[in-house]
Amino acid sequence: MTIDDLSLMRGGPVYRALHRLGLLHTRGALAPRMALAMMALAWLPLVALSARDGALLPGSVRMPLLADASVYARLMLALPLLVLAAGPADRLLRSAIRQFGRAGLVPDDKRSKFGAIVTRARRLRDSHVPELLCLVFALVPALLSHPVLTELPDVSGWHTTADGTPTAAARWAWWVAMPLFRFVCFVWLWRFLIWTLLLARIAHLGLDLRPPHPDGAGGLGFLGFAQQRFSALSLAGGVVLSGSCINHFIYSGQTLLDVRYLLAAYVVGTTIVLMAPLLLLAPPLIRAKRHALAKYSALGHRAIRSFDLCWKKGQMEDDAPSLLDSPQPSALADFSSVYASLSAMSVVPVTRWNVLWMLQAAALPLLPLIFFGMSVDDLVKKLASVLL
Repeated sequence: MTIDDLSLMRGGPVYRALHRLGLLHTRGALAPRMALAMMALAWLPLVALSARDGALLPGSVRMPLLADASVYARLMLALPLLVLAAGPADRLLRSAIRQFGRAGLVPDDKRSKFGAIVTRARRLRDSHVPELLCLVFALVPALLSHPVLTELPDVSGWHTTADGTPTAAARWAWWVAMPLFRFVCFVWLWRFLIWTLLLARIAHLGLDLRPPHPDGAGGLGFLGFAQQRFSALSLAGGVVLSGSCINHFIYSGQTLLDVRYLLAAYVVGTTIVLMAPLLLLAPPLIRAKRHALAKYSALGHRAIRSFDLCWKKGQMEDDAPSLLDSPQPSALADFSSVYASLSAMSVVPVTRWNVLWMLQAAALPLLPLIFFGMSVDDLVKKLASVLL
């Protein structure tokens, strides 16, 4: 294992437990099997217990299990999504860490320090305490309160009996299914925190940044694409929010206009939070850009002076910089192009496409709300007013 080899997902107590059980050595992809196993553990007992109580299908209660969009969104969509997204996210984040060494961003005299930073991140990943805390936090709601599985307590559903006591299905969801979902979410958040701490320490390493780099971020543009992988969190959160809103639309009569500010705040807020770790690289990028602008400005002054002497007076400076020994218009144009790219350099390693990707991931699960939150007539009228 090299000093810059770090997998954020392949480690920790849960991973080691799966390794001891031999599940990591079996043929076939592990993530789909894990996703199916978690869905079965969370969902199948709910179906069986609700069917026994007659609350699986519409009839005896107003909100049966199969018509509860909130629970379905959590256990059948968001939960497997987070499990399946872990592998692709880990591969790109792992490659991004290696890129620091391969691209020469880490100076030779800082290689040992960079290795120590990666080792600290690996120890955090493998520590027992964080994942144990994730499990505790996942169980805290179940330990501190009675089963609360809906934001609509006045609507009869699969989760309560006629006298208001929790059903067996509700107890399974409260003690097993929901803690399982929260645990997976907390583990993802812990990996996000490890990545943030890693970037914070790398930012103080003294990277060898190149402000005129074609990626427009001093050579750190790859971090924006790596950060996109955490969009799985905003995507899963959007699925959960969408399920909750659908329940409110169907059972309490709310409309899309009633939750428009909540939805907008979610899309914008999650994008800002998930992109925020890249701001940690802003100080070294600002310093690199400021110093480069000063140096290139001085070089540009000498270049244009040589150009003027040659083309206005027919002379040429003896001390003209080697880059512009031949003060031709093409040389000056090339230098101007380099300076323009330097001036446009971003001080945060993120592009508009990275931001749009994150916004899209947060907003995509909310699109079905258009059909649940508006009647067909209203939707047609809105479309007609836009198109006609």
